[in-house]
Amino acid sequence: MHECAVVAVELPDCRTTLKAFVVLNDEILDTEATTRQLQDYVKQKLAPYKYPRTVEFIRELPKTGTGKIDRQALLKIESRR
Repeated sequence: MHECAVVAVELPDCRTTLKAFVVLNDEILDTEATTRQLQDYVKQKLAPYKYPRTVEFIRELPKTGTGKIDRQALLKIESRR
């Protein structure tokens, strides 16, 4: 994994959940297995309820002018879906 960001997203039924946007070093063939592996790793390090329920693999994370991850841009990406 190269880098990632986790944001809170609102579900259609007004609940909130966590979604991870992940940039990998190499292209993967089995996204489901990689997602499970990432979620299992996070569950070992944090409380089980804190793991991201969904994972999306993207080519690059949007950045602000100062080089920080632009979480608002990630939320806009999510809201278009």
